[in-house]
Amino acid sequence: MSNSYHDDDQFLGKAYDARLIKRLIPYARPYLKLVFWGVFCMLLAAGCELCTPLIVRDSVNGPFTTLGNDAASVADKDAAWVTLGWYAFAFLALVTVQFVARFGDGYLFQILGNNAVLDLRQKAYSHIQSLPLRFFDKNPVGRLVTRVTSDVEAIGEVFASGFVQLAGDVLIIVGALGLMFWLSWQLALIVVCSIPVMAGLTWLFRGRARSAFRDMRVKLAAVNSFLNETIQGWRVTRIFGTEKRMEKRFDDLSSDYREATYRTVFNFSIFFPVVELAGIATVATVVWWGTRSIFHGELDFGTFFAFFLYTPMLFRPIREMSEKYNVLQSAMAAAERLFRVIDNKNDVPDPAQPKTPAIKGEIEFRDVWFSYDSEKPDTAWVLKDVSFKVPAGSSVALVGATGSGKTTIISLLMRFYDIQKGSILVDGVDIREMTTSHLREAFSLVLQDVFLFAGSVLDNIRLGDQRITREQVEAAAKVVHADSFIRGLPNGYDGAVAERGVTFSSGQRQLIAFARALAFEPKVLVLDEATSNIDSETEGLIQDALHQMMQGRSAVVVAHRLSTITDSDNILVLHKGEVVEQGSHAQLLAQNGRYAKLYQLQFANGRKAESKVG
Repeated sequence: MSNSYHDDDQFLGKAYDARLIKRLIPYARPYLKLVFWGVFCMLLAAGCELCTPLIVRDSVNGPFTTLGNDAASVADKDAAWVTLGWYAFAFLALVTVQFVARFGDGYLFQILGNNAVLDLRQKAYSHIQSLPLRFFDKNPVGRLVTRVTSDVEAIGEVFASGFVQLAGDVLIIVGALGLMFWLSWQLALIVVCSIPVMAGLTWLFRGRARSAFRDMRVKLAAVNSFLNETIQGWRVTRIFGTEKRMEKRFDDLSSDYREATYRTVFNFSIFFPVVELAGIATVATVVWWGTRSIFHGELDFGTFFAFFLYTPMLFRPIREMSEKYNVLQSAMAAAERLFRVIDNKNDVPDPAQPKTPAIKGEIEFRDVWFSYDSEKPDTAWVLKDVSFKVPAGSSVALVGATGSGKTTIISLLMRFYDIQKGSILVDGVDIREMTTSHLREAFSLVLQDVFLFAGSVLDNIRLGDQRITREQVEAAAKVVHADSFIRGLPNGYDGAVAERGVTFSSGQRQLIAFARALAFEPKVLVLDEATSNIDSETEGLIQDALHQMMQGRSAVVVAHRLSTITDSDNILVLHKGEVVEQGSHAQLLAQNGRYAKLYQLQFANGRKAESKVG
């Protein structure tokens, strides 16, 4: 895995980044009602919580004092009972309102967070889908999955339990501290002296927790990366018998992650008891000084009891702030990573005023130069001054050694990349003057490695496009000779397809891909080594199917097996990014050049293989 990947995961950033918050606000804007009512519930809950100790104070200093006074008259005691009942009712009402408000606060902001996460995830997924292949060449799939899943979830904490809730905690702290000074400035000073100690402990924990959390994230990323690679490459592992070495490597990575987790757990385990101890020491001092003040007549018991209730109310949000700081820091880091992905620009943009010609299938490459290194193309040209023309309804085959530029031509034709020099025309219109969606609607592409989605055979052929009827799917399958094996499956066309189609043979997957290509009724059929995984018997069926598929369509075919493209109208021979020969099969053989040598070599190898089988 690249260092940039690890650097990305180690980045934690700040707990508050105004630039990122400004970008996140639009995702909350559609839900301003939730924000308003959530803030209202938060303020209401805070107000109720701050008022309850005052009711306790008045209850102790009023009705309780009267009821405990033996000299009080019966009438006074009866009145005290009535007053105590009203205080109890008020206390119960405040606690009930506080409970409902806390529920509303948490529930509404969780809804806000979930809605914002949904919108942000859809935005990220949609943007990633729109990015060109150049982006995916540089970004591992695992990283993108992490960005759209766990990073988006982390960002949701900004909305669900972020700055608004942190503001609520600050409100509780300020309110409780103000009321404590109002009740007894001497006791309040004792509490205030303990706050720097708790703040220092919290700051120390924040630093240690940040370092441990970063280490844990890096170790987890290493475990996930290794797991993803080894599961995908299980065949290689089995073939070369490296299971034990892989298990040892996975055990080492998992052990590293466990140790990192231990450090995080240790920090939390030691922080909260230490802070609790500091809080208990402060409470003990308050009790000592308050008791002394009561005996000297400087403080009444009701005020002391109310002050005693405010003390944990003050310390609780202080203890929680460190944890919320780390949550917000993680959310800001996740937002930074996600926006790095979203900020990637599409370097294959649609024109402002696109042309929408009715595509018939004429293709022309005119003096095309291309390099995958867009910043320094002159040092790594993949195609050099390539020119050719494919009349509508005709076929062209691309042959040449690996790395000669065959697949690149297909990628450029589909406009997965933009060229640096020259032009590519479809029906006389530069493809950069069309939208990519309009251009690609005219093409069907069949690759060497067929990707099948989990679902049914029917959905894999029409790719969820309900405009393609079941009858059209079945007709396409019959043309490419896939219908017979599909109907032999349990539930036929509605039969389940496992992930990546692993229950099908390579040839069966290829036949499904041909049916998929035909079902979309393309004007241009593009085949990139599409028959390489077909056995000799199936190849005869495919060749018959291809003749039918190409009727009335243009076709661009890439093939190493030259026997599959002998009927092509034109054959281009590529060498190091240049067209060195072109013509029909017969013409190229007559030239006795590079194509003839390739054909003779394959023919000779084929004869040797047949003689060995015989």
